[in-house]
Amino acid sequence: MTMKQALIIVVLLWLAGCASTEALYAQYDDLCPVNVTRTNTGMMTVTGIVTGGAAVAQGSERSQVWEPAVYFGFDKTTLNEEEQQRLGRDVAVLNQYESLQVSVQSFTDNKGAAAYNRKLASRRMAHVVDYLVDAGIARSRIKQASLGEESPILPNRNENDRVVNRRVELMLLDAQGRPLAIKADVGASDNGTFEAPLPIR
Repeated sequence: MTMKQALIIVVLLWLAGCASTEALYAQYDDLCPVNVTRTNTGMMTVTGIVTGGAAVAQGSERSQVWEPAVYFGFDKTTLNEEEQQRLGRDVAVLNQYESLQVSVQSFTDNKGAAAYNRKLASRRMAHVVDYLVDAGIARSRIKQASLGEESPILPNRNENDRVVNRRVELMLLDAQGRPLAIKADVGASDNGTFEAPLPIR
């Protein structure tokens, strides 16, 4: 169905006075190559992505997960096997949608001197970037920022806070470098089925 045909149908339904919300969304869905699937964690996974006005993928039935962060052990600059698997899921998305980019930002907890932590964050970021490049992602698609102990997620009051702050965040960007919206069904996470990924200690 072309866009012109879909618009004509919507107008006719509106003139007939019988267009339901579901009917209008059905016409919209025909026009937009986006497939949204609810996962068992309550996240809404988008499997069709539009960048720069052109469809990158249409009709995909395979759900994919974008991991927003990978975590490091105390004073570590390499990822364990579980974190590599997490990063591998992001590689799969980037390989499928070759016009997309990724922002990589690296953080530490507040243990140690600020200057040391900036260097530690840089080494962690380099490790993640090298992993992405070795997996076939062009360096030109990777935007990098090393922030050290700045911008903690949690206030570093205890070890549980610091575990979460030792991270490299990965944000999916469109072809123009703008952050992509990732939809989450937050309400579904309240029923006890949401399982947040556990950072390593």
